[in-house]
Amino acid sequence: MALDLAPVNGGKRHRLRLALTMAWRDIRRHKGRSALVIALIALPILAMSLAATMGLSMLATPAETVAMELGQTQGRIGTMFAQNAKSQQGPRGDLGPQRTEGEPDPNFAAPKLTDMIPSGYEALPWRSFNLTTPVGSANITLPNVVTDVLNPAFKGKYSLLDGHAPTSSDEALGSPGLLDRFSLKLGEKLTTSAGTFAIVGTVRDSGSDDGLSMVYLKQDQIPATLADHPDTVNIYLLGAKPLTWAEAKAFNTKAVILTSRSLILDPPSMAEIGPHAKDLTADSRLDSLASFALAGSLFGVLALLEVGLLAGAAFAVGARKQQRDLALLAASGAESSMIRTTVTASGLWLGLPGGIAGAVLGSIGAIICVLVMQSHGSSRFPGVHLMWPVALGLVVVGVAAGLVAAMVPARAVAKEATLAALKSGRTADTPSKWTARIGMGLLTLAAVVMIAASVITWVSSGSDSAYSLTQLTSSLVIVGAVMLVFALICLTGSVIKLLTLKTGWLPIPMRLASRDAARNRGRTVPAVAAVLAAATLSGALMVTTASIMQQASNNHQWRYNINQTGIPLEFTKYTKTSAGPGATNLSDPKVSRISPEKLAPALKGALGQEVVTQVLRGAPGNSPCHRLLEQAQAAGLEKPAKPCYAWALQEPAANRCEIAADNQPKNLNDWRCKGSMSNNGFGDDIPTIVVGGENELVALLGRTPSSAAARALHDGGMVITNRIYLNADNTTSIITYDPTSPSSYATNGPGTDGKTFMRASLEATSTQKLAAVVDAPDKPLNFYGVVSPATAAKLGIPVDDRLMLVTVPQKLTQAQTDNLQGTLASFMGQTYGIQMENGPSTNIATILWIVVIGAALITLSAAGITAGLALADGRNDHATLASIGADSRLRKALSGSQTFLTAFLGTVMGLFAGAVPIIVLLSLSRGTPIVVPWLQFGVLLVLVPLFGATAAWMFTKGKLPMTRRQTLA
Repeated sequence: MALDLAPVNGGKRHRLRLALTMAWRDIRRHKGRSALVIALIALPILAMSLAATMGLSMLATPAETVAMELGQTQGRIGTMFAQNAKSQQGPRGDLGPQRTEGEPDPNFAAPKLTDMIPSGYEALPWRSFNLTTPVGSANITLPNVVTDVLNPAFKGKYSLLDGHAPTSSDEALGSPGLLDRFSLKLGEKLTTSAGTFAIVGTVRDSGSDDGLSMVYLKQDQIPATLADHPDTVNIYLLGAKPLTWAEAKAFNTKAVILTSRSLILDPPSMAEIGPHAKDLTADSRLDSLASFALAGSLFGVLALLEVGLLAGAAFAVGARKQQRDLALLAASGAESSMIRTTVTASGLWLGLPGGIAGAVLGSIGAIICVLVMQSHGSSRFPGVHLMWPVALGLVVVGVAAGLVAAMVPARAVAKEATLAALKSGRTADTPSKWTARIGMGLLTLAAVVMIAASVITWVSSGSDSAYSLTQLTSSLVIVGAVMLVFALICLTGSVIKLLTLKTGWLPIPMRLASRDAARNRGRTVPAVAAVLAAATLSGALMVTTASIMQQASNNHQWRYNINQTGIPLEFTKYTKTSAGPGATNLSDPKVSRISPEKLAPALKGALGQEVVTQVLRGAPGNSPCHRLLEQAQAAGLEKPAKPCYAWALQEPAANRCEIAADNQPKNLNDWRCKGSMSNNGFGDDIPTIVVGGENELVALLGRTPSSAAARALHDGGMVITNRIYLNADNTTSIITYDPTSPSSYATNGPGTDGKTFMRASLEATSTQKLAAVVDAPDKPLNFYGVVSPATAAKLGIPVDDRLMLVTVPQKLTQAQTDNLQGTLASFMGQTYGIQMENGPSTNIATILWIVVIGAALITLSAAGITAGLALADGRNDHATLASIGADSRLRKALSGSQTFLTAFLGTVMGLFAGAVPIIVLLSLSRGTPIVVPWLQFGVLLVLVPLFGATAAWMFTKGKLPMTRRQTLA
């Protein structure tokens, strides 16, 4: 009878069932290793699920938007501040973009909002403006909303948290932050410029944080003196009929903007909106969310890569422990595909619970975080938004990560010869030449892809398509980053071989470890790759954080030195006229002066004796004359016949900073585009030319001036703050100019060859040269320099007390700020908004070290896990060493050396793989600083290998269990 070799029906299904059964049994036998793999897969899925859910929860749905903004009303109308009847709004009304075209119409006048209420609607007026409340001698600004916030029509927008509704005209409501700010309890009174009110309840505004200080009044509680002083006026429309797009367009022709419930919930089509629909429907929230999602995807890919490699190392150890069972299966006739399926099935079993656990726990964590933030009155999260397709996608990602992590060890085990697998001795791996070749190919492809992203960005720079190509170029960089990591992993074996060629000079433990790493690459490469992936994520995080923090610091506009502010000693009060609310009598401003002799002791009394004051005298910057001219220009009035000159320094033509099409310097490293007054920083209170001596220089520079600067002042020269104002003959040109002349502010024009420059070429009415020395301040403050009083008199510079610099030893508390404002109010007779210079809002060093700690934990965990897996995998090798007389010290030192070698190599390659893609990604955005934190890199490079080596040394057992050699019978 002939043999029937045809495949049995359903054979593949039976083989899959057998593979799943064997994998499940191995998982149950090794519960610790299986739990480790599940946790490794679940952690990045948890982080991505948490980030996705919280990110989506920050984006209000249309229903949440109308509830937060409109309550139960159909919409609200407000003023567009248009110049003609050709303005157009978007579907989101005042929550979205608006557009104005055409020339200003001098005959166009916007109607009163009260005249624009459509029939069939109840009008609910809403006003917001600032009141004041006394704190000591100062009057502190206090935001105020005037409407009946507890009207049922505002349900969803306003809600009563505590207390009760006002029952009389001397009762009011406030925000929780109002009570905290002024240490009030319910029922206690608060004095404001609108009157004294007992705060009987707290209100939550869905669109604002509870921490803001806000008082809520009704219209009949506002005195007549404040009746015509609104900052913002809206009218909410309560009715049954929806407000349509046609009504919105009709409102726009009257310079009225409509924010409609129906238009937000059911926006008009692009065709209905018109030719500018793309601009009018743009939503910056979606753009921001897309940018964060794109940046997060890079870190998500790197995190999954780390997990896949760590889990792959665990699978590799498990597969080698399972070799005998798999070899017996192969000896019974199973094909290599069956062996691969058996090992890969473990990835399916472990990836599914890992993905589910990560997605569920991440979603639960996000829900808890959002609810806690909402309970504390944060408006950042309008609701809890669970996107089940995203959660299911993350579960699929977890399963895929498990399968991919198990595939490589499955392939390696399936290639093992059956007899070799049944023996107990370890045979040296035979490395494939193709692995290094594939690594070089991937390295080349990664370089090509990243270069392509840079070329696309360079070619499209300044064009309309530049923004639309951002996602493409960023995606290319992400693909290149993944290729780079895999390339380095494929090249790890060759790197190990190269590093271990000359090891005779090393101590015995390191020599044994290096030789073992070179011989057993199947065990070394996964361990190095796992640390490499973790270090890649850490390196990317550190470079990104350092660069972003540096950009925030670079963009900070310095007004004074740290813990320093300026108080103008001359100020102007304007009186209202019958021209309308807020108009100013421009022809007769009232100029008042403060005596510095009286102000200085008052400041010491308010802030303490440690405060340092310095009066600055100098040329007029924004003097009353110039303020008058600016107000006249803004009002369209003719300037006075008598000119009012200002003083400045004229830069040489060769020192001008050219601007590119993106409004940034053409050469970002050009010294002519940096430093004090590099952009004509007019508008600050420091005199543009300070008249004084070394004391003034010390206060402004933030340090002791150079000896050359001191000599220049003594010899009648000038100390300038930026060498862009230094002529070739070491002089500077002091000029006067007419600030009302349009040519004084032209950054392009005749003689510029069509180029645009950062600083205006001031049209000088007179020029005088003076010997100059450059001594730049520590911070780029806006003043040209310092001359002595004698030199100022010789030049004819009008000198007067302009500003008092106030320097405090440390950041002011809120109480000290209130005392300072009270002191100033007693001198000025009005509230003056004092702003102490605190520097950039971000402390780069502190934040970076926090990131380093987090990155170190990620990489240390990877090093610790690989150390544990290496100990488990090398137990037989340690037993062999013990059997030939090696003591526990040598075996412990060997374990530490093995882990040190793999952790060090993985950290070096990982930091490189993480830094390069981020550097490329940041370079695609011109002007973004690229900062590589070398110190933090060095700390990580030392800490991780030492930690891994220490962990391996400590957990290597002094006594090992007996083992026996298994041979074929």
